[in-house]
Amino acid sequence: MGVQRSNRLAENPEDYAAGPEPDGSSRPPKKPPIPESALWRLWQRRAALQEWFRTDQGQRVRVLYPGRPGHTAGPDFRNALLHFEELGLVQGDVEIHRRQQDWNAHGHQDDPNYNGVVLHAALDTGDSSPQPTNLHNGGDAPLVSLAPLLSDDNDDKNPSGAGHNAESLWAVLAPLGYPRPATPEQWAEVLDRAGDARFLSKSARFGIFLEEEEPEQVIYEGLFEALGYRQNQRPFVALAGRTPYAALSKAARRIPPEDQAGAIESWLLRLSGLDNCDANRPAVSGLPRPGFGKPLAAKEWRCFRVRPPNHPRRRIGGAARLLARTLDKGLLAAMTEAAHSAKPGGLTTALTVAEGKETYIGPGRAREMAVNVVLPFCHALASKTAGGGPSPEGEKLLGTYRRFGKLPDNEIARELSALLFNPESGRVKMNSRRQQGLLHLQRLLSGAAG
Repeated sequence: MGVQRSNRLAENPEDYAAGPEPDGSSRPPKKPPIPESALWRLWQRRAALQEWFRTDQGQRVRVLYPGRPGHTAGPDFRNALLHFEELGLVQGDVEIHRRQQDWNAHGHQDDPNYNGVVLHAALDTGDSSPQPTNLHNGGDAPLVSLAPLLSDDNDDKNPSGAGHNAESLWAVLAPLGYPRPATPEQWAEVLDRAGDARFLSKSARFGIFLEEEEPEQVIYEGLFEALGYRQNQRPFVALAGRTPYAALSKAARRIPPEDQAGAIESWLLRLSGLDNCDANRPAVSGLPRPGFGKPLAAKEWRCFRVRPPNHPRRRIGGAARLLARTLDKGLLAAMTEAAHSAKPGGLTTALTVAEGKETYIGPGRAREMAVNVVLPFCHALASKTAGGGPSPEGEKLLGTYRRFGKLPDNEIARELSALLFNPESGRVKMNSRRQQGLLHLQRLLSGAAG
């Protein structure tokens, strides 16, 4: 008896499908219809092992990367990398169903969260009465059948599919200047180079913003964006735009220091549209009425399946306390001073916000804000001061970035590392620079697809 593999879908995935008996008569399925959760596992494990799928429009498509599972409202897999015949690389979301008709039955055609879907995959593709996969934005997505994934022949050759994925992804990255490394030293060099490229691209992005807005507003919006995580980055940036730093700080300085954090929090919550959601928060009376913009709608925020420490109301509380703490110096002066100290620990402390037992911005999030916002912003500001070219201050900031230790685990970086890295070549010590390098490689794959 052979060794039973723990990752098998069932005793035999083909048991889920009906088929003819030897005498030609039909037989019912041996098992109930395959559950959608099992189809997710099939897609994740076997899609990249298929030579190609054929869409309902007759186009061949190959899966280079099946995407990462979605854990919030929206498609089943995010940022899949696909190669469409005559079209080339496409990156986007994938939605999985048992029946093609489930797209409309589940209301996806009216949900903007599904506008990024570039492929709809179903076990029953409704050949007799096909329905288009219409998107909320007026577009549509092609449909492929999941039936080829029911055979587990490829599992015997490569149970994880990781080698096939890695070969396909490195084939995309090599022409972009990142050939597949073979040793730990080569891996470290690739990730360090990619990490520096990500830092410099962020600096260039801040440089563009500095041409359009005052430096204090630019870093203010950058910090707010970082507090939003993936789910709430856009509303946090919108909130910063509706409560400009110049107006907010001017109004806050007219209030006694002990009341400043509460006042800023009150303003931000009311402008966010989330104020009514927090009935336990005491109101701050007698506040000035600064000239802020129109409040956001509460529906613009994603609060579903957001951990309590990451809830936008709590992050707004952290932002208010950070802003109040830096009022005397000003946000720009406080952040640039901490960045130019060249001490990763000091910059992390400057961004951490805690009161007693309450932590509003923990050290992990503070390190991410330092690496993704403060250091590249200050690098861009130093470049602008130097007339647009490199400067000693900029090189010093890049050195500080390179000394930062490992950031909290990032789902994208962790999964891409597992896909690209060959464990047999040896271990590579990870730090923030190399984690950022993995994210840069992911962005390159997105750009290659776009």
